[in-house]
Amino acid sequence: MRVVAIKRCGQDMVLAEIWSCEENKALIQTLARIRGRKWQAIEEAMLMRELRERHCLSQPRIAHLLGCNQSWVARRLALIDVLSDEILDLVRKGHISAWAAARVLAPMARAIPEHAHILAERLAKDPISTRDLTEFYRYYQESNRKKRERMIQDPGLFIKALRASQEKDQAEVLKGGPEGKCLKDLQIVRHILSRLRRQVPTVIYPGQSNLDRRVLLTAFDETQKGFISLEQDIRRLHDLSRHETGNSDIASKEEQDQGDCQDSQDFQEHGPSCIAGTSQSEALDNLQPGGHCSYQGGLPALPGQQSGSGKSLRNVMILTYLIAH
Repeated sequence: MRVVAIKRCGQDMVLAEIWSCEENKALIQTLARIRGRKWQAIEEAMLMRELRERHCLSQPRIAHLLGCNQSWVARRLALIDVLSDEILDLVRKGHISAWAAARVLAPMARAIPEHAHILAERLAKDPISTRDLTEFYRYYQESNRKKRERMIQDPGLFIKALRASQEKDQAEVLKGGPEGKCLKDLQIVRHILSRLRRQVPTVIYPGQSNLDRRVLLTAFDETQKGFISLEQDIRRLHDLSRHETGNSDIASKEEQDQGDCQDSQDFQEHGPSCIAGTSQSEALDNLQPGGHCSYQGGLPALPGQQSGSGKSLRNVMILTYLIAH
């Protein structure tokens, strides 16, 4: 092959290294000595098969000559043994990469040889990138039989549909902003919380060892500390935003009352009061005569903090902390 390449380049001289040994020993040395790029797994397997079939060397002998263990040689040979000659020919011709043959087609050929053959033909006609092929194979492993049949018939179409779906999801995330992402995370946490509650009778039970229970309770205590910090931040920011909104509402109400009220004495008597029809959040900010805002009561309760639902929100925040870490 090097002589042919030299002729195509118009050269009349080729540099060669002469080895005074048999061909099988030369192949062993070629495989053992790594110069330049690293051998692909499929290339190593092809050379080992050449040693096994044409030079009649056993797997233990090949492993001994290469300085490797027998399991490594067996895995390499199994890789090429499961691929059909048609797929190997496509690899030799460069229509399919050695990476795709080793990481995707070989595992698929062990389980469903027909799908591996179809996929190899599709990749030879319409190649897809390594990244797309990796994602395709991941979805293939998680899909049912009917969906696999559709995927394998047109991998390129599946990749296009997947990209369109991902772009749509990204657009929705961008449209929803941080609030939309937070809402989605809370929905996920709610489902995780339901699953954990079903698991509690299984993981905490009578007769459980102190070590196992201590590990669970320690993890819960650490999570609860994070929840307390998160709850304090939420309450502080929630209360601050309510007061800022209330102060701006006070100023607008005073201007409206001063414009509508003709009698200053009557204005002093009643003072700026809450306008009928205001929202419940505005009604919580009670105003004193003179236009000063006085907040009565404790911290405003967050939505979902009443009765038993408060525990649910507490658990949701605990799960949110777990997911973040």
